[in-house]
Amino acid sequence: MVDPSNDLSDTPQEEWMLPGFVSIRPEGVIIDLPRLHATGGFELYVDRLFTGGTRFFDLDYAAFLKLLYDADWLAAMQGKCAEAKIATRIARFMPQRQALYRAVKLLEGGNRAEYVFEPASIEETYEEPVYGEPGADGVPPITGYLSKTKQVPTRLDFDEFVADMWLKGVKFGIDVAAVRQAIASGASARVTIARYLEPAAGRDAEIQEVYSGLRRDNSPKILRDGKADLRAFKNRFPQVAKGKRMLKKVPRVLGKPGYKVTGEVIEPKIPKDVDLHALALAGTSVEQADDGEYIVSVLDGFIMHDEQSNSITVVEKIETTGGVSAKTTGDLKLDVDEFIEHGEVQGGCTVKGKHMTFLSDVFGNVISQGGNIRIEGNLSGGHAESLGGNITLGKSVSRATVLARDGGVTIHNCEHSTIIGRVVHIEHAVNCEIIADEVYADVVEGCMIAAEKIKIVSTDERRGKETLVTALIPDLSAFDQRVTTLKKKIADAQESSKAKMGEIESLKSDQEFAKYLALHERIKSGAIKLTAEQAGNWRKLAEKHAKAANHLTKLNAEISALDLSVKESEEELACAMRDRDVMGVDISCVIDKIIGQTTGQTMISASGMNIFNGMSGTEIRVILQKMDSGKARIFSEDSGSVSWKFQK
Repeated sequence: MVDPSNDLSDTPQEEWMLPGFVSIRPEGVIIDLPRLHATGGFELYVDRLFTGGTRFFDLDYAAFLKLLYDADWLAAMQGKCAEAKIATRIARFMPQRQALYRAVKLLEGGNRAEYVFEPASIEETYEEPVYGEPGADGVPPITGYLSKTKQVPTRLDFDEFVADMWLKGVKFGIDVAAVRQAIASGASARVTIARYLEPAAGRDAEIQEVYSGLRRDNSPKILRDGKADLRAFKNRFPQVAKGKRMLKKVPRVLGKPGYKVTGEVIEPKIPKDVDLHALALAGTSVEQADDGEYIVSVLDGFIMHDEQSNSITVVEKIETTGGVSAKTTGDLKLDVDEFIEHGEVQGGCTVKGKHMTFLSDVFGNVISQGGNIRIEGNLSGGHAESLGGNITLGKSVSRATVLARDGGVTIHNCEHSTIIGRVVHIEHAVNCEIIADEVYADVVEGCMIAAEKIKIVSTDERRGKETLVTALIPDLSAFDQRVTTLKKKIADAQESSKAKMGEIESLKSDQEFAKYLALHERIKSGAIKLTAEQAGNWRKLAEKHAKAANHLTKLNAEISALDLSVKESEEELACAMRDRDVMGVDISCVIDKIIGQTTGQTMISASGMNIFNGMSGTEIRVILQKMDSGKARIFSEDSGSVSWKFQK
C-alpha cells in the first residue's frame, strides 16, 4: 500500500511566496497573530495555497478554522500569544493523488455535506522484462523491458481531504473524527463529513433597577429593632433624592455568526436595543458614567414608574385620590415638595411632608416641615402643625390642635380647639384657646385668648363661660435692674474719679513739686535747653520728686480709665433705655362690641407667647385663669367696647 505521507515535495518551502504573517521554520508553519489581526487575508492565502497544488502537512484543523472564522478569538489572542503553529510543513498535492478524491454532495442548502468513501488504489508503473529464446543452458535471456501499469491499494489522507474539499466548496465544519475513522477503515461508507454552525444568539439590552425604592411596597415598615410597624407601609409613595441613580442600561450583546459548510456566513439575529433617553421623562436625565449609562433624578420628588414601558418621571408634587388610612396607606412620610390629597385622612393616621393640601376632611395628624398646610375640608379631632409655614383651614375645626408658631393661621370656624400661631385670623371661635403674637377675630364666644395685639369685632360668653382676653406684656424688671446697675456703676466711677482728682490737687499744693512740674513741661516742650551742668542738676531734682511724679502719673491713668468706663456705661444705659421704651409699644386690645361677659387682663411674659410652649389646651386654660402677681385686671364688661393700649 502506498503511504501518502512519503509523497512530499522536494521543492524548498522557502521558494513559495508567503504573506507577511506566515513563516516556515524547522518547527513548522507559524502564523504571526498580531500581524494577521492587523492585515487580514488568511482565507486568501489558503485559497491560493490549495488552488496552487499544495497542501498543509499535519494540519491543526481546529486552529485552521479559528484563523479563518473566529475574529473574536484572534482579537482576544493579542497580547496573550504572538504565534500559532498551524501545520508541520507545506507539501505538494500531486495530481495523481487529487484523482483519488470523489465529488462531495452538498445538502440542505449548504448546511451539511456527504461524501462516499470507497477503497482507493493508485496506478503504479513498473518494468516487465522481455525474454528471448533460451540459450544452451536453457535460460531465456532478457532482451528488453516493457513498461506496464497496475493498480496498487492506497489510502486517503486527511490533509489532502481538507485541501480537496476546499476546492470543491467545503470550507467549514469538517468532522475530523468521522473523516479520520472513515479513512482508517478503508471500507465503503456514506458519511456526513461536515455540518454547519448555528449562529450564537446575542442578548437584548436590559433595564436594571439600581434604586431599591423605585417600586411601591405596601408591606409593613420594618423598624430598627426588627419589629413590623403596622401603622406605616414600606414604600407607599416611592420618592427619590436629587442626583440618585434609578435605572441602569445593561447594553445588548451581539451574537456570533454561524457558517454553512461552504464558509458562507449565517448572520445572527440583531438583539433589541434600549434608548434610555426615550425612557427618561420629566424630572430625570441620562448620565453616562464609567460603569454604564443611568437614568438619574434631577430633583427631590415622587417617582412615577411605568412598569410596562420602563419610562420614569420624577415630579415635585404627589396628587392622590384614595385618602389616607391604616388599610390603604398607613402613616406617610413625604420628601416631595408638594402633596395633594383628594380623599379623607382617617383618625390615627399621620402625614408628614412639606407643602400639603387636603381637599377633604382630616381626622388624623398632618405635620409640615417648613411648608404650608391647607385643609379645604373639616379638621376634626386631629392635629395640624407647621414648623415654619402657614396653616389655612377652609371649613370647620372641631376638638383639634392647630400649631404654626412661626407662621400664620387662618380659620373659618373653630370650636373646642387649641390654636397657636404667630398671627391668627379667625372668623368665628367657640370655647377655644387662642395663643399668638397677633389675633384678629370676627366673633369670639367663651374663648381664652392670649396675645400682644388683639383685635376682635365681637365677644360673648358661651353657656356661662366668659371670654377671657389676656394681653401679654413684657417683663421690664430685667431692664429696670439693668438701668439701676448702670446708673450705680456710673455714679461710683464718677465718685472715684472725683476722689482721685482731690489727690492730684493735694500733690500740686506742694510749691516745690509744682515748680518741678512746670519746669518739666518747659524742658519736655523744648522751651528750655539745658547745658551739661544743668542736665546733671535736673537729674538730681527729678530723682528727688520721682515718687510724687509716679503717683501723679498713676492717678491720671486711673482717672482716664474711669472716664472711659463712665462713657461706655452711659452709652449702654442710653441703649437700654431705648430698648425699654420700644418694649410693648404695639401691645393693645380692641373689642368693637361686647355682647356677653368679657374680661381683660395683662400677663407678664418675658418671652411672649413662647411661655405656653409644650402646653396642652387644658394647661393653657389653667395658667390664664389663675390670678397671681404676674397678672392685672384691665376690664370686665358684658357690653360696650374696649380700646386699651399698654402704658409702661
